[in-house]
Amino acid sequence: MIHLRYRLGLGGTLALVGPVLLNCSSSSNSATAADDGGAACYPDNDGINNVVATIDLVVDDSGFYSSDVDAGMKLVISTQNDSMVTLTLTNMGTNPHGFEVECTSVLPAYPNLPAGCSSTACFPTSSTIAPIAAGASTTITFDTPTPDNLLYPFKSSEPGDSTVAGLNGSMGTAWSLM
Repeated sequence: MIHLRYRLGLGGTLALVGPVLLNCSSSSNSATAADDGGAACYPDNDGINNVVATIDLVVDDSGFYSSDVDAGMKLVISTQNDSMVTLTLTNMGTNPHGFEVECTSVLPAYPNLPAGCSSTACFPTSSTIAPIAAGASTTITFDTPTPDNLLYPFKSSEPGDSTVAGLNGSMGTAWSLM
């Protein structure tokens, strides 16, 4: 595994990896960090949160890349939980592409959930970028969810990208909350 520190601030890294992904059946982004049960359901695993991160991400017609790595490398974005993230997506492809983080099961990190706690966690809807035109970029800011020590798969929000392996979450693209 190769690690690359890239403008994420303290505690954040981009890890470039091959296919490594949790299978999730939900793609809803309905839960947010504010309503996901907080510390009562998901105690912080490393005691670090609220670390501001800036991420520059490139998408093209075949996948997602850090803006400064060789083409062909898929990535895992790593940040802290309960942290403000500013994400810039630049579309270097020939078709529209977007960005969406899928929901994931919390059970790998929290196998003994208290009653009433959700077994899935989602990034907020404000973390989704609608498809943008080729050559365009857009920047959003959002807070990451509370549950950490999990992988949240991400993909393009463009419906036509569902058949492109590097854009549909099946090739190892994931957001890791530490």
